[in-house]
Amino acid sequence: MDVVVVTGSAGLVGGEAVRVLADRFDLVVGIDNMMRRDFLGAAAVGAAVEAPPNHRHHAVDVRDLEALGAVLREYGSDVRLVVHAAGQPSAEWAADAPLVDFEVNALGTVTALEAVRRWCPEAVVVVVSSRRVYGAAPDALPLVETATRWEVDPAHPYHEHGVDESLRLDRVDRTFLGVSKLAADLAAQEYGRRLGMAVGVFRCGSLAGARHAGVELDGFLSHLVRSAVRGAAFRVIGHGGKQVRDVLDARDLVEMFWQFYLSPRPGEVYHAGGGRERGASVLEFIARYEYLTGREVRFDYAPDHRFADVRWWLTDTRKFRRDYPDWRPVHDPSDVLLSLHRHWSGTALDLGGSGGVEFVHHGSPRLSGDAAAREESL
Repeated sequence: MDVVVVTGSAGLVGGEAVRVLADRFDLVVGIDNMMRRDFLGAAAVGAAVEAPPNHRHHAVDVRDLEALGAVLREYGSDVRLVVHAAGQPSAEWAADAPLVDFEVNALGTVTALEAVRRWCPEAVVVVVSSRRVYGAAPDALPLVETATRWEVDPAHPYHEHGVDESLRLDRVDRTFLGVSKLAADLAAQEYGRRLGMAVGVFRCGSLAGARHAGVELDGFLSHLVRSAVRGAAFRVIGHGGKQVRDVLDARDLVEMFWQFYLSPRPGEVYHAGGGRERGASVLEFIARYEYLTGREVRFDYAPDHRFADVRWWLTDTRKFRRDYPDWRPVHDPSDVLLSLHRHWSGTALDLGGSGGVEFVHHGSPRLSGDAAAREESL
């Protein structure tokens, strides 16, 4: 029997891994104790969806080696793949509870890796890391401000493809979330390189998916669409709304995991993101959603940006694509926005076959009050 184990199985990445991999394994074992509700509130927990018939859930805390070990011992050598997606996702929450954040993200990762090493050592392990490990390092790049976005200087090597894995990790401001993610990231590499386990680390940019229960502290794109559908004001925080992020659909991320599983490279680190073609500023994402749906987005503006919240990030995935040339992301930002709109509104939009329209800016959204004055001065 071929078994895949998914930690954080009720979250965005873990939930998508359960759904996608259910057709590729005999049994999907989900591990989640629903701490997301404690981190981010009830609104951050998505509605229950029907689990695949070959799914088995265990309400286990990943920090508990004995409980996690009991699950893995039950399946033993039948475990072929472990997707470790459990974690605390919010930088703001981590600042208020750094010890719990470190326990969940760093200790939880080491506990999961140690459980695999003891009870199913031949399994391939995927560890979900984050661009947050780099802290504010991208803000040291030569950035140029335009009417709707921050952009890296066209002469810089990162301009064409985005940030690669060579970006420095030292001498930068970093959130407690970035610290805990980096500790987990480095430990996972050692389990692969020194202990010989088939571990891969995926440093993810912004992720999204139709079932993502985004809130202000985590999942900005889902939170944007959810707010728009409900007629609530979406809060744009700092940088004039021009901070740039690339978005990768969680389904495309799981396909990266699958490719790694088929041919693992122990201890390797990969960037996972949408790249330049799937990148936009917050203002541009708002404009794109308005263009696709005809729905005006109400939003407020808070001028003070979050600590270590960088102005520009686009992900270079060429290293992964060199090692795994069969992978390409297939879901573009319009797909993601429309799937989120369908999820939150229950309404499908007929675009007359135009779902693949080019992702470009179609006019700047409105800023009101002090935000408008700030925008005019930028």
